[in-house]
Amino acid sequence: MSTMVVGVEKGMSPAVLAAAASLARGLDARLVCIHADYGRLITDKLSEGDLLASADPVSEELAWEIASAVAGVEFESYTVAGEPAKVLAAVAEQLDAQMIVIGTRRPGIRSKMAQLLDGSIAVALAHKQHRPVLVVPQQPSEANELPWD
Repeated sequence: MSTMVVGVEKGMSPAVLAAAASLARGLDARLVCIHADYGRLITDKLSEGDLLASADPVSEELAWEIASAVAGVEFESYTVAGEPAKVLAAVAEQLDAQMIVIGTRRPGIRSKMAQLLDGSIAVALAHKQHRPVLVVPQQPSEANELPWD
């Protein structure tokens, strides 16, 4: 069975998990859902070895979001400290994942500020590792949120 790594966060677009689950079913793959916790104190370099062995579980709310969106697909979920693009690339490398699936950022000032400070996760992944990256866009109803949300 192959593996797909999926970047997850609380309140993310359900379209990301739906797309990942659909692909996983078609490819007979399991999903490894990774929440990169950029807020925890980390060094520039990720820890060596098995990142998932020292990972924490995702929050109950995020676990519920994942489980309800990927019903019928084998999955695991973890929280790993670090910058999202680096964490996702490292976990994908460790697991020899077939691909990485992420969503686009939500519209709004907070997201624009985060992108300005952190950069685009999709661009960082596309430029710094060799696996395919599927970027799932916001759904039209999600994109119509107020700009300050």
